[in-house]
Amino acid sequence: MTTMFEYKTTCAVCSTGKRFRAISSTNSMGSPDLDTRPPPMQRSTIWAWVQRCDSCGYCASNLDHAPDEARDVIHGPAYRQQLNNPDYPELANSFLCKYLIEFESGLYAHATWSLVHASWACDDAGSSEQASECRRKAAKMLRLAEKKDQKVTGHDHKWAEIPLLVDLLRRADEIQEARKAIPGEIEEIKGDIIYSILKFQHDLLEKKDTTCHTIGDAVSMYPLGKAG
Repeated sequence: MTTMFEYKTTCAVCSTGKRFRAISSTNSMGSPDLDTRPPPMQRSTIWAWVQRCDSCGYCASNLDHAPDEARDVIHGPAYRQQLNNPDYPELANSFLCKYLIEFESGLYAHATWSLVHASWACDDAGSSEQASECRRKAAKMLRLAEKKDQKVTGHDHKWAEIPLLVDLLRRADEIQEARKAIPGEIEEIKGDIIYSILKFQHDLLEKKDTTCHTIGDAVSMYPLGKAG
């Protein structure tokens, strides 16, 4: 069950007050998708993961905080065009605007997730081409975050980012790039969940399957603690 509450906050950019609904608690039943999207009911709370100021258009996880770069970014042409881009669902536009601010602020790991979340919003709206474009951008941003020593997944495993990268590329129909992203040494980590996921991804890529699958699907095919 998901429970909500209302609260008032003030935009850190223009000082406009606004009331929002927020999630006080939720639950999830089932396996996350390969790109980590949670199962229901948490899955359906995505609308609460980004806030938009009706006055100035600032988009953020919480409007009462803003990086120094935010004010200049939101007045720029790229941001204004994205804010109400008719080619994207409204929720995706909010996540994409959030990404633009994070990118200009050097928050590349955060920017990666904003792009991933935008792709999920596009999925929900049936905007498949836009979802693929968001995933392509997310893959590029993930690689940039790695170069800047920013952990996207927050894990220390040397291949922690690769399962997400591969799924982003596969779902965007970048089959060859996804294949290249899978390390040749994955047999070294049999029994690790990353091994299960990457072996399963390899199978999907061989079939040119670009559809959504879950981590549970991967572990069912390549159980932990067993050889693939």
